[in-house]
Amino acid sequence: MNQQTYIVSGMTCAACVRHVEKALASTPGISSASVNLATSRVTVEGTASFEELALRVEDAGYRLGQIEPEAPVSEDLGPAQRRMILALVLTAPMLAAMIPGIGWRIPGWLQAALATPVVFGAGLGFFKRAGRQALHFRASMDTLIALGSGIAWAFAISEWWRGAHHLSFETASALVAFLLTGKYLEARARSRATDALKALLSLAPPTALRIQIDGTLLEVPVSALQPGDRTRVLPGQAVPADGCVITGRAEVDESMLTGEPMPVPKGPGDALVAGTVVHGSALEQEIQAVGADTQLARMAALVAQAQGSKPPAQDLADRISAVFVPIILLLALATWAGWWWLGGGFEHAWRPAVTLLVIACPCALGLATPVAVMVGLGAAARKGILVRDASALEALGQATDLVFDKTGTLTEGRPRLKRVISCGDRTEAELLRVAASLERDSEHPIARGIHAAYLGEISAVDGFRAHPGGGITGMVNGRFWRLGSEAFLNIPFPALDEDGISVGLADEGGLQGVITLGDQLREEATRVVGELQRQGLKLHLLTGDRQAPARVMAVAAGISEVIAEVRPEGKQAQVKALQAHGSVVGFVGDGVNDAPALAQADCGIAMGSGAGQQGTGAAMAAALIVLLRPGLEPVLEARELALRTRRVIRQNLAWAFGYNLVLVPLAAFGQLERFGGPMLAGVAMGLSSLTVVLNALRLRR
Repeated sequence: MNQQTYIVSGMTCAACVRHVEKALASTPGISSASVNLATSRVTVEGTASFEELALRVEDAGYRLGQIEPEAPVSEDLGPAQRRMILALVLTAPMLAAMIPGIGWRIPGWLQAALATPVVFGAGLGFFKRAGRQALHFRASMDTLIALGSGIAWAFAISEWWRGAHHLSFETASALVAFLLTGKYLEARARSRATDALKALLSLAPPTALRIQIDGTLLEVPVSALQPGDRTRVLPGQAVPADGCVITGRAEVDESMLTGEPMPVPKGPGDALVAGTVVHGSALEQEIQAVGADTQLARMAALVAQAQGSKPPAQDLADRISAVFVPIILLLALATWAGWWWLGGGFEHAWRPAVTLLVIACPCALGLATPVAVMVGLGAAARKGILVRDASALEALGQATDLVFDKTGTLTEGRPRLKRVISCGDRTEAELLRVAASLERDSEHPIARGIHAAYLGEISAVDGFRAHPGGGITGMVNGRFWRLGSEAFLNIPFPALDEDGISVGLADEGGLQGVITLGDQLREEATRVVGELQRQGLKLHLLTGDRQAPARVMAVAAGISEVIAEVRPEGKQAQVKALQAHGSVVGFVGDGVNDAPALAQADCGIAMGSGAGQQGTGAAMAAALIVLLRPGLEPVLEARELALRTRRVIRQNLAWAFGYNLVLVPLAAFGQLERFGGPMLAGVAMGLSSLTVVLNALRLRR
């Protein structure tokens, strides 16, 4: 199914979100549409053309635009700032005249001259959007503001014509000025929520030093680079595109991609990632990926996609927003009728009604969840945690069970030498030298473990032959050797611990020694497991390994629930069984065999091993959360961030609902008139939206 993302202009509240989603979802060929108020982005799935979608959105009273590749992440706040300044400057004299002791008396014609440009100039956007929506029998926050400020201005005009002593122009003008100020401050705060994405996009340098055929250096735009080009990266400069080191050795700061503060040593053959910074010495690099194919671009795309997604927590706010504005309009009409009926007349009835119209704030309701998700995902990206969908962060915060794979996840995934047992007259060092010589050109994990343990000189091997699934053979110093499993050698091994992998080394005279290797628990595993258990999670170990080593590792880590010798489809079945009992399940894995379980889990977490080598591609494709840093610490950080984001969403929703539940009745019964009525409503409405945004920004800490 084709998925596209567009930008929507003209949205101001949760009701707008609902209108746009319904318009797009009703388009033939569209299966789903999801709008994010905080980013003004909409993601649609289906086959309809942009032109068809744009017409539908325009019919709903909004505008749909395509996102340019070089478009800024956040909106241009210049026009909003100018409208705010104009409104405040023209409103200030009327507000100053109200201060006791000043003694100003501004003529009615001057008040009208000051207020009219504010209401219908700076505030024109409210009226235009409300008008477009009214043509389609819809209403939003703009409807409430346009009605409130328009009624206040019209009543002030009628007072002026009747020669009243006090005119209400300052109410209409201040209402618009305060609302514009609140919207501007809210937009400024929301722009800070995209800081992580802006930081990612700004990491890649604009130019690169390309090495020409004759060896000279030419500074070219990064966009001009092609795979196969060679570039030189000087100390202190950022890597222009993904590639690998050809010559040179240096340390590379990958902290903005992985969250890891320590520079990583790089030499010939090592991967380089666009945006990382070289220190100490220059490196020559061969370009392998450019533009949208770089890891940096893919990360930014993932963050942007996730920030535009909608978590389940938003569903309640969306359902309420569908009826919120019509209910407020009815309540305002009832308030006006009630005050009129009580004998106050139009002069006293319009103020409580306008106060109620303006103080009701569907904008805070619409922003409560998406802005928290946007900041939370940005904070995760700075820690090297990529979240592909907002629902995954919510699921991780709600998780009851967390399932770990063993090899490479709970353990280091690198077999290390445990012991060498001599079964003949050769020393352990000699046996290890022969084994290391035989394994010289092998990339098998056992071979790497033996090589890591033997630091001496290795001997030449003649007649080398590999026997897949069994072992290897070859001549070392004129003697024929076999290295492999008990079945391959067809010689019984002496009794050994069951928690390791044993290979035998035999010559023509029989078994000469047994080498045992074993995986090791990650250094931080016990602490991380203990902290996750203290958070109330039930932990499980699920592995395809044998029962004995699985049990040893589980006991060492502090996990009691262990299931071993499970095939990939068995892992998926175990996760499904937990879910069938009502558990919200997270799965942490790193290999191809983990992909089915990662996809099945409510929250799949793919372990990484650093920038440029982010674990298995299949695991990453199946998981909704990808950890760019190695180790278990990022798992704990992701869980803690998910819990914090969930708390902030709850706080924001509680504020948005509580604000209206308290202030709307007070406005209807006229209890806010002594504090300024409509003017107070304008301030409160702006502050309510600003409050949820500022509360969400706490997640950046």
